[in-house]
Amino acid sequence: MATQWGNNSLGAGQTASWFFVCPNAAGFLPLISVIPLTPSFTNDLFNFQEGLTSVTFPVDTQLGVSTMWSHVTNDGTYLVYSIMVMNFSNSTVEYAFVEADF
Repeated sequence: MATQWGNNSLGAGQTASWFFVCPNAAGFLPLISVIPLTPSFTNDLFNFQEGLTSVTFPVDTQLGVSTMWSHVTNDGTYLVYSIMVMNFSNSTVEYAFVEADF
């Protein structure tokens, strides 16, 4: 069963980086994502720009989540998960985290 928590907002074209720490347990693999709480009321395409020499591409989805990165702490007791949330819309979007355990 999925658990939903938090209430965050992200402005148009912005990104937010998050990390989560949980005990390292055998057979435990959380899957963390986001769900929009408020819709984007624009149908306009948004041009997303990325990185060093800049790559620009149009998108029409409102909320994106990067691939989740994870690593075990040096002492092996904790898992650290990192994700990036991206708002591809032309307006502020509120969102919550959703976690399912596999």
